[in-house]
Amino acid sequence: MTITNRRDAGYTIISRFEESFRNDIIEKLEAKSGDVMLSIPQGVILKANSREGFLFHDDFGDFMEQIDFPDLMEICLFKDNYGVIISDHINKEDFKSNMSELYTLRCKIAHVKGFFTSIDLDKLKELTQETSLFFKDNYFRNLIEKIEKNPEEVIIKIPNDFIQDFLEQSGITHNLPIPDYEYEGGFVGRDDDRKKITQYLLSDKFPVVTISGAGGVGKTSLALKVVHDLTYQASKKPFDSIVWLSAKENKLSSLGIEDIEPTLKSFEELLDTFIELFGFENEIKVGSIEEKESLTNSIIELNDRILVMVDNLETITDERIINFIIDAPINVKFLVTSRKGIGQIERRYDLKQLKAKEAVYLFRQLARDKQLTSLITLEDAVIKKYVHKVSYYPLAIKWVLGQVARGKNINKVIDSIHFDESDISKFCFEQIFNTISSESRKLLYALSLNQDPPTASILQHTCGFEEHRFDDAIEELILVSLVIPEQFQNEHSEIATRYELLPLTRGFTRQQLNKDPETRESLKKRISEIEQTVSASERAKKEYRHSLYNFGAHTDEEKIATIMAQNAFQKYQSGHYELAVEEYRKAIKLAPTFAPLYRNWGVMESYEDHLHEATSLLQKAAELDSTDSQVFLLWGNIYRKNSKFNEAHEKYEKAFDLAPEDPIILSALGQTKGRMGNYQEAHELLNKSLVIDPDFKSVKHEIINRTSIAENLISWGDYLLRDKDPRSAEAKYLESIEICQETLALNIRDKKVYSTLTKAHLRAGRVAFQLDKPNRAIACLKSVVNSKERTFKHGILRLSALIDLANYFMNANHLKESRSYLNVIEKEFRGSVILKEPKFSSLQDNLKVLKSKLDLENLASGSITSVNLAHDYLIIEDKTDGKTYIGSSNDFIPKLVELNHELAGLTVQFSKVTKRKPGGESKRVAKLIRITGANKH
Repeated sequence: MTITNRRDAGYTIISRFEESFRNDIIEKLEAKSGDVMLSIPQGVILKANSREGFLFHDDFGDFMEQIDFPDLMEICLFKDNYGVIISDHINKEDFKSNMSELYTLRCKIAHVKGFFTSIDLDKLKELTQETSLFFKDNYFRNLIEKIEKNPEEVIIKIPNDFIQDFLEQSGITHNLPIPDYEYEGGFVGRDDDRKKITQYLLSDKFPVVTISGAGGVGKTSLALKVVHDLTYQASKKPFDSIVWLSAKENKLSSLGIEDIEPTLKSFEELLDTFIELFGFENEIKVGSIEEKESLTNSIIELNDRILVMVDNLETITDERIINFIIDAPINVKFLVTSRKGIGQIERRYDLKQLKAKEAVYLFRQLARDKQLTSLITLEDAVIKKYVHKVSYYPLAIKWVLGQVARGKNINKVIDSIHFDESDISKFCFEQIFNTISSESRKLLYALSLNQDPPTASILQHTCGFEEHRFDDAIEELILVSLVIPEQFQNEHSEIATRYELLPLTRGFTRQQLNKDPETRESLKKRISEIEQTVSASERAKKEYRHSLYNFGAHTDEEKIATIMAQNAFQKYQSGHYELAVEEYRKAIKLAPTFAPLYRNWGVMESYEDHLHEATSLLQKAAELDSTDSQVFLLWGNIYRKNSKFNEAHEKYEKAFDLAPEDPIILSALGQTKGRMGNYQEAHELLNKSLVIDPDFKSVKHEIINRTSIAENLISWGDYLLRDKDPRSAEAKYLESIEICQETLALNIRDKKVYSTLTKAHLRAGRVAFQLDKPNRAIACLKSVVNSKERTFKHGILRLSALIDLANYFMNANHLKESRSYLNVIEKEFRGSVILKEPKFSSLQDNLKVLKSKLDLENLASGSITSVNLAHDYLIIEDKTDGKTYIGSSNDFIPKLVELNHELAGLTVQFSKVTKRKPGGESKRVAKLIRITGANKH
């Protein structure tokens, strides 16, 4: 039965759910103990007592009426309440997840300007039914059944006070629009995508997160869904403010492509949005762009965390906007949607089409919202065929059903998509197609004529491109999400790449190619000319795969199972994890004692962070073939990836026993021994890995191995320094520097090598100061300061070096140079998380001490009037007011070994400090004394 007023139905469900939940908690906790309030978190009690007009006395039921929805979960999770209230009816993690989602849905019901879709209602029913399994009373579950059968009998209208409760300030300033999906059935699926984007947004690692993908794949909807979910969180808000900026110039509706006015066309419009959102319009005096930029910077400084969302970045031509994103301070996070992306500092997330199940669900929900009865009743298998024809693209599904709602035949509408005159093809591809280079278009044409995804070499030969032209063109196509790169294992067991045309793009591209018959015939001729070569290559490839020496297949069953395993590998590389698992299961059913199947499947599971499944599969492989060193190497890699170094070491030792001359095993074992503090053994193994097999040539392996040697030397040096042997420690640091510099010759851009080199320079500089080698120390620290890398980890190293240099020059009485380093710190690290986070407190303390020592506000000039050697003090007279101050040898910069009578009469600068004695008397003390002039006599 169709429910016409979904928000009223939602209110009925959630309010009755809360009521039943509260009653269940009251009954179970009162039965548990006499003093029921001991089972309530103190924070919940304080919040309830803070309600106006309420003070808890004796009635626990009255108290429970004062608490909020999120407090129900807090009570259940407090002390041993979970076992009493919920027991084993529902997993604790599932319970927390359900309650979080229910709170989000409750907020949507209460939001007078929000939308509560049919998808939301279905989800609410599902979650409340699952979460209410522990209710002692069946009242609520019976209510759900009544709503399903006779909603008009039980649904109650949402009261005004429920809405008013929600309309309290959420604490986030934003200008987020209502997403289109709220008008079109609701948001469907994308659970993994949402989790990943949310993870990126909440991480300090990624200042710019870009959701990229082809037109119509759902980038904007995903971005808005993720951010709206964040604003509904009951816990601490991750952002103070959210600024929405859209550069979209058109949208696709059932009536066709419509022009819309973008909110972001120029840098000045960006500044205006900031100023208007935060209500600073009255602060504008002149109206110049410089004034607006200054005002926007002030707004940013007033916020701890701002999220700026830029939709449709690819249409922006004002470079100042791009520079604003790149140069923004650390407290500004960007979420960008773009078919191209920025290509510099972004964490790019490529969005793919919906999963088949999600696409079917979206189709059915849209049909229900549009009252398309003939489509609602279709079998899932039939709907799946329809959504497959539009490549599971959400926009294409919505557009198709929009056309059907206008009276058009669904089959004709879907068939029209593959012609260039269809609105969906134009909207998704025409704009981006018109911006790409002629070389990229030619590659698209060639891809549209190939039935199977070609490799790079075939595609390059088909188009007749030189290597650099091909690389530029294919990179552009991947960047704008028109081509999907697919990795596979070639006949040399190397990972190669072939390229697949986006399914929805094929028909559009062929229509464009038909307008250029000369190019079309030329490409067809090329493809025909190389056809026999391709066939021969494929035969050779198959023959190689059937030899399967890397799997060691012998029986026919094992050979067929190996082919299945390689198919699973291909599917996983294409992003189809579930299909890959299914393929592995089939292979094992055919050859259940064939160890390499379990080995390769285990590696795949480790890529998915399924540690338990991965180790179980490797255990099975080891039981079936205890002589395969690769099993134990891969097993060790899985443990090391999860920081289980003792377990990794055990597996690497087993691999080493089986293959003591394998350079990869030697390197892995050496790295692990270094992590465990066996530096000498690690050094020997890592160096042996470089030279043991002259036939093994891999630049990547050499870089990794050399970097590991350098890292091990640094750790070794640290150990020697703790053991009071600075000279030996210095030797290790210098050796590490030398190895890093040699390694950079192999790849000057390798960030890991560069980071290790910087760390080694910092350590070498510090130990050189201990060994009284200031020139070497300064040179090493300046290498750190002058290095160009700008990662977060590198920033910590640079800040440490800057503080060390400033301290050295201050103690050497070179104040100007010391302050120059302090100025660099102030300029480059202002607002940095390094100077805020508690885990960097030692750096922060060092910087505070440095600043206090260079503070000139209390600096005075005077002369030493007397020296008392017996009691190690001297008297300084302030030349301004004649007051005297007492100092000691420790108060000089640099410190004096001891006082002597020759100090009398010298002119000095010093910092004045007044100390209070217990009796209330004060004592004037001179600190940071610097000698500025010769003896007057």
